[in-house]
Amino acid sequence: MSSDALFLVLCSMIAVPLSWAIPRSTTWHGIAVWSAFSLFILSPVSVAWLISATAVTSAAMWSGDRFDRRNAVALTAGLGLFAALLVFRQSSTFLFIGAAYFTLRNIHVLLDWWMGKLSRPGIGRLLRYQFFLPVLAIGPIHRIQNFERECERRRFDFQQFYSGAERALLGLALAVTAGFAADRIGKLLTRSQIDFWHDWMHSGLNWIELYLTFSGFSSLAIGLALMMGIRLEENFNRPFLAVNLVEFWTRWHITLSMWCRDYVFDPITAVTRSPVVGVTLTMIVMGLWHEASLYYLLWAVWQMAGIVGSRVLQSWARNSPNHTLDFPMRVAGPIAVFGWLSLANPVITRVLRSMTT
Repeated sequence: MSSDALFLVLCSMIAVPLSWAIPRSTTWHGIAVWSAFSLFILSPVSVAWLISATAVTSAAMWSGDRFDRRNAVALTAGLGLFAALLVFRQSSTFLFIGAAYFTLRNIHVLLDWWMGKLSRPGIGRLLRYQFFLPVLAIGPIHRIQNFERECERRRFDFQQFYSGAERALLGLALAVTAGFAADRIGKLLTRSQIDFWHDWMHSGLNWIELYLTFSGFSSLAIGLALMMGIRLEENFNRPFLAVNLVEFWTRWHITLSMWCRDYVFDPITAVTRSPVVGVTLTMIVMGLWHEASLYYLLWAVWQMAGIVGSRVLQSWARNSPNHTLDFPMRVAGPIAVFGWLSLANPVITRVLRSMTT
């Protein structure tokens, strides 16, 4: 665990007793101020960016009428700016913390308001929502409706508090384990012969490390929030037990997958009437969210091919006599899913290498 991550974890832990010590009427204002202060110590640019992005979101909702022409222009400009910022943060030398996460939260607020699912929140509500310290660095990408509902219902409960503490400790243990796993993978990489099979194995180990890291920090955030009386959305649900890639992406980084489903897949599929187009563009968005690069464009195509193949195999199994293929596919499914996911890196890196030689 890096020193920056450890600092944010410690500040999030301090936020727990603060949330119960601050008077109820100003609890979330106080937590927002503490979150901004903690983030400012590490990265003043991130605080300035987050406040500016929140101000842009508020300004894009120009009036109460979401179909106002000025709102349409402001909404389009805001979404374009957020897309540009996501690309910029990947090439910048500044330390940006949580940029990808709070950008998606801003887009969520804008689009939900535009579709009539959310009343126009003021900038104060948006800042309280964005400056919630446990989720700043690595998610989950929680929704404002659920967050505000939880804030209203918040009551101290010993059982919930202890459940949150247990969840936070488990998350911390997973995150620390991920650090040891990364060190182990590094040693294997230096010792191993570099060929296709070794690259495939290392790619699989990297997926395990990634899972331990993301699920660990997500559990830590969810646990600390629970200790503060807030139930956040789950982010992982035993993804490596998924029997196909469709199921995997409903279990892995759930809040990102659901964001892409609601704001990319569903609208695109409704317009094009083509689930394949919807899946392709969804995976491209998900890939570019990680990094704007040719590698992740090819990664998106790879994942789309796997999802389409999973759908074909599902249909084949359902149409088999007496569903005789169901059980073998459920047994072999998790192995096939993990194999396909880990195969992406060695294949794509060799394709890119061949394009440059």
